Amino acid sequence: MMKLRLNTSVEIKGSLQDVPAPAAVRIPIQKKHKPVVKKKQIVGRGQVIAENPSKGAFNLGFVHASIDGMVEDILPDAILIGPIPAPKEGEEAAVPARPEPCADLDTLSGEELCRKLLELGVDTSRMHATRTLVVNGLNPEPGVIVSEQLLKDAQATLKAGIQLIEKALKPGTIKLVVASGKQITVHGCTPVNASDAYPATIDALVVYAATGAERPDNVDVISVAELYSVGRVAETKLPLTETVVAIGEKVFRVPVGMKVQALLDAVGVPYGTDLKIALGGPMRGEAIFDLSVGVPKGCTAVTLVPEGLYPMVQPNPCINCGECVLVCPARIQPGMLSRFAEFNMFENARSQHVGACLECGMCTFVCPAQRPVMQYLLLAKGQLATQDDMVSTCRLQD
Repeated sequence: MMKLRLNTSVEIKGSLQDVPAPAAVRIPIQKKHKPVVKKKQIVGRGQVIAENPSKGAFNLGFVHASIDGMVEDILPDAILIGPIPAPKEGEEAAVPARPEPCADLDTLSGEELCRKLLELGVDTSRMHATRTLVVNGLNPEPGVIVSEQLLKDAQATLKAGIQLIEKALKPGTIKLVVASGKQITVHGCTPVNASDAYPATIDALVVYAATGAERPDNVDVISVAELYSVGRVAETKLPLTETVVAIGEKVFRVPVGMKVQALLDAVGVPYGTDLKIALGGPMRGEAIFDLSVGVPKGCTAVTLVPEGLYPMVQPNPCINCGECVLVCPARIQPGMLSRFAEFNMFENARSQHVGACLECGMCTFVCPAQRPVMQYLLLAKGQLATQDDMVSTCRLQD
């Protein structure tokens, strides 16, 4: 079995660091986003480059340019921005237009403020008015120290985020969940101590620790990193163009869309063909095959794993040992569900509650057969979601 320390809390030694703005970025966009720029258009940092057509206040945030530059390409999943070309002889250099600070943040409240936050790049899809709000102050995965770093270095920004959320959502209570034995507070939050042993740091289990209820209807949960993003918007009154990323024992403030290779070069982390690289942590991260991939908004880590350190997962047959069942926090049967997914029996997976999977990765972590159990469950959930979307959009023709 792979050996990895599953307690997520560590002693924070360094401080939050800034990364210099890169010359080019590849800014990821989602299916809901509609690009509003064209190729060869000059854009300024903070300018909207993709909108969410939804008119509601609680949805996926708009996407903004994270550098001054020229739009080089618009792909289905990303917008590429490169350097501004040098002016031709006799012409003046192009001056990108940057947005002015949003004065409305001081006057708006309720859903109007939530809508403005969405337009400024904040993901409000998991927020609702007047509910209890739980702030997950535990590090999301082993080796990903973002939450504790922000709680140490960004108290003023977190306080600004809480104050803005109070105006926008008017929550009944705001609870901050931190590791047992740690005296950490944020102004405006009620501290709650909980286990920091992974997977207890996952949102659903943090909500249970804070409320004593499973999947309560009147509770929303956000991470400290998400609260920090709201605080940055509150402080600057400018669109969100950065994310906070842990690389090893250091945490950096990174422009959204900065290419992974450029980021590793900028922070002095060596890499090569003997390393596997993932966006996210070691348990839930997504491996990348191209270092030109841009760091997405909300990414909390870039994880480097030496090749050969851990056994390779591969589609080996399940040996029915039951190890995955013993560690599953959702109390489902990952081994059986993975076999349903492997053989395209997705409705069987649905009936056996694959939707309850918390996507913690513990099933793959403990599997003695080195079977990609969680990946099979993600396949089933994705296929079922696509199928449900197709059914919901179908209508009878006249």
